[in-house]
Amino acid sequence: MAGQLGVWFAQQLSPDDPVYNIGEYLEINGDLDVDLFEVALRHTVSEVEAFHLRFCGDGEALRQFVAKSGDWPLHVIDVSSAVDPRAAAEDWMWADMRRPVALREGPLFAHAVFKVGPGRFFWYQRCHHIALDGLSGRIIAARQAQVYTSLLAGRPASGGPLEPVSVLIDADSSYRASAHFEHDREFWRDVLSDFPDVASISGRQVPRARGMSVRQMKDIDSGSAADLRVTVRRLRTNVAGLMIAAAAIYLHRTTGADDIVLGVPVLGRTGTRQREIPGMTSNILPIRLMVGRGTSLEELVRQTSKTVRNALRHQRYQHVDIRKDLRLVDGGSLFGLIINVMSFDYTIQFGDCTAIAHNLSNGPVDDVEISVYDRSADGSLQVAFDVNPDLYSAESGKDIARRFESILNWVRVASPADYVGQAGVLDEGEREQILAGWNDTA
Repeated sequence: MAGQLGVWFAQQLSPDDPVYNIGEYLEINGDLDVDLFEVALRHTVSEVEAFHLRFCGDGEALRQFVAKSGDWPLHVIDVSSAVDPRAAAEDWMWADMRRPVALREGPLFAHAVFKVGPGRFFWYQRCHHIALDGLSGRIIAARQAQVYTSLLAGRPASGGPLEPVSVLIDADSSYRASAHFEHDREFWRDVLSDFPDVASISGRQVPRARGMSVRQMKDIDSGSAADLRVTVRRLRTNVAGLMIAAAAIYLHRTTGADDIVLGVPVLGRTGTRQREIPGMTSNILPIRLMVGRGTSLEELVRQTSKTVRNALRHQRYQHVDIRKDLRLVDGGSLFGLIINVMSFDYTIQFGDCTAIAHNLSNGPVDDVEISVYDRSADGSLQVAFDVNPDLYSAESGKDIARRFESILNWVRVASPADYVGQAGVLDEGEREQILAGWNDTA
């Protein structure tokens, strides 16, 4: 598939870089039977063909095939006696995330179960991005819960099995040979015909990511998230539309750019059948918005909704193909800031055990990526801020998180007619420094 091919070529530029490892863990609360969980997991992994992909050849002759094997380790680790069990488990996970993956030999994945306390477990899974995308984690977790719950009740695994990855590969091949492919190419050529300079918060040229990003996390409690959802309804949009508009305001207010292109990750697949198969189809669309100081919040949200809706009709045309069309293959970027809103349903139970998802990494970040996780049962939101350490320090990442939170706070209380130029990105100390300290003519 085209998305996989883009990952392959990027990885070949730096074979030992673990930047394409993606991972997350589920915090499982309850009386989990770890031995039975392993039995269920080996069943689930055997169904996920993408875990067992291997690659041979190169260039135009690159091929992939499925080579299933049950010979893989499940790491079961008890960290309950550690001073900080969560930190001990996450340290192990990050050490694993930083291990390079051999795409030709494999394995492409790893799993671990941590006991962190009485009735509390972490299930960690990591895979190379060439095999799986973000949606796949939810599909695999749901299937694992289904299998475990059936076995716990003394029944054979119900439902399934998961369909083969060849369904996704065949759909991609058919699309690329169709008239839709050429129609989508023309659409993106028109959108980006007078492509603007990339607006980066760093003020520098955006390089290709090397190594893992630096992450800051912000939790939006259920009360504040409920206020944002009221704003969503008032502006007749959804959480994704509001967050994309907020990202555009943030980039406009911090860089001064009016012609803004944001990167927005999408599934890159259509239809219910394709959405239930683990694999790598995800894409990043360039969403181009015009934002000025006199643009009202309502105008921007309307523009965002229309632009995203039109772009989604052409979401299968891959980012790597757009780069080729714009002759950006050997350098240059389509965008700096990526805004990724994930509203996957993670209401998953393993028997009577409940689960909460925690993302670790979605892959490489060339500049800045803001990831919004809208998947908690209590309605709260989690926001991750990933920055390229070649452009930003850890302190700069904290500043980005704080300023975006300021934008969200403004959006939450603004009226639809308020201008985006009224949105502030400075805290009181910074405002005082600019207006008083630096203007002290004495």
